[in-house]
Amino acid sequence: MLNISFWNIVFTIINVLVLYWLMKKFLVKPVMGIIEKREQLIQGQLSDAKKNQEHALELKEQYETKMGTAEKEAEEIVLQAKEQALSEKVLIMEEAKTESDRLMERAKKEIVGEQDRARREAESQIAGLALMAARKILKSGEINDANSQ
Repeated sequence: MLNISFWNIVFTIINVLVLYWLMKKFLVKPVMGIIEKREQLIQGQLSDAKKNQEHALELKEQYETKMGTAEKEAEEIVLQAKEQALSEKVLIMEEAKTESDRLMERAKKEIVGEQDRARREAESQIAGLALMAARKILKSGEINDANSQ
């Protein structure tokens, strides 16, 4: 049979208490410290991940905003380029018409000048021919008068 004595129970209780105290001091506290550090590390990583995710969302929103703005600016630039091209086209057409009108006017003036010159030359030639004809007539009239005398 089991022989249980008072001192056995007391030493067993003391041994259990000492073992409990030693385990608590040298095993449980360091393990709990490691667990707490690990929890803090995990919480820090989760916090960093959340901050990174929020930052990524902010960057995405900024990117989308900038892309929308860039698209609007591109549309405005294209519209301005079209308007500028149209105004330049109108300006070029007006300049071409002005130049064409100027050339036509100059050509008309040259034609009128050439006609006047040709008319004066023709009048001069006609006058010269008439003068020659008159001289011949006068000469032949003088010859006829001399022959008749």
